[in-house]
Amino acid sequence: MNYAALRKCDIANGEGVRVSLFVSGCTHHCRGCFNEDAQDFAYGKPFTREVEDEILDALAPHYITGLTLLGGEPMEPANQRVLAPFIVRFRERYGDTKTLWIYTGFCRLRATRSGSR
Repeated sequence: MNYAALRKCDIANGEGVRVSLFVSGCTHHCRGCFNEDAQDFAYGKPFTREVEDEILDALAPHYITGLTLLGGEPMEPANQRVLAPFIVRFRERYGDTKTLWIYTGFCRLRATRSGSR
């Protein structure tokens, strides 16, 4: 997975002061997307263990409320495979002392074969 940007002191993407990770890759291609560059899965830099460690360290100060994941699309299956273990590390280190916000462009339910939701 690549990431488009990392903001270590962000007040625009959730309550309080946050660390925000903008992941790359999105298949929704929503009209009016504010971050079209990040729709490309190859955009940005590789999300490595060192970047994970940098984020976890940036969350340490008491004034940092939590972590925000956005993009691109954090809920893309390819991104979930990378983010899920990272979220486990985040929770192991910070428990419930820091919040986690995930912004997604996925906003509709898909009908099953029987037509129910």
